[in-house]
Amino acid sequence: MMSDKRNMALLSGLALIAMALLAGFAYGYVHSGLIDPNSPEETYRNLQSSGKLFSYGIAAWGAIVVLDLLVAGSLHGFLKEVNFRLSALTALIRIVYAFVLLAAVVHLLEASALVEAAAGAKEVLLSLQRFEWVWSQGLVLFGFHLLGLGLLAVRGSEIPSFFGWLLLVAGGFYTGIHLAKIMIPGYVQEIAFIEMIASVPMAFAEIGFAFWLLFRACRQRFSQPIAALS
Repeated sequence: MMSDKRNMALLSGLALIAMALLAGFAYGYVHSGLIDPNSPEETYRNLQSSGKLFSYGIAAWGAIVVLDLLVAGSLHGFLKEVNFRLSALTALIRIVYAFVLLAAVVHLLEASALVEAAAGAKEVLLSLQRFEWVWSQGLVLFGFHLLGLGLLAVRGSEIPSFFGWLLLVAGGFYTGIHLAKIMIPGYVQEIAFIEMIASVPMAFAEIGFAFWLLFRACRQRFSQPIAALS
């Protein structure tokens, strides 16, 4: 049982860190570098000249979807002893989020196909905007997932409460910010300002939790031989 839990912690930690690296490449480097939401023509030229890089970005998004599904199961395996129903619900929310993200990625494939078909720049940018829109809706769900993780972390005796509260704060920001983008789109600058302020806890919450999971797994791995010798 303890070995299974250690494996779930190790798998979750590694997958979460891999997802962060892939997201940094797919969105932070490829998406932000090639796409200018204020210039359809510039975006179109970038995608024409860097089509292979854009395809690599899409592949990274696909890998993130797979890892999201993997993390949903492994975190449930690690946290189910705290509260089985809440853990299962939290995992289910992440699974639904993964499929919403997959639906968003379809629009990136559509944009790539439009560029290859020499469609207009505005049509290409519209597909890219659909990706952002669908993904933003998915991030509302992702926020609820983090809220569930936070509650489980706070309720459990094993996880430091700091991570539980940080996950709760990050989940609240994710859900609140992306609900605002959907419901009050006219307040773009205000929402962007709040998102900038909240970016640190939003980014650090899952990454910090991932490193704690790895620490927990490695600590148990090395403590078992010591316990056997004593």
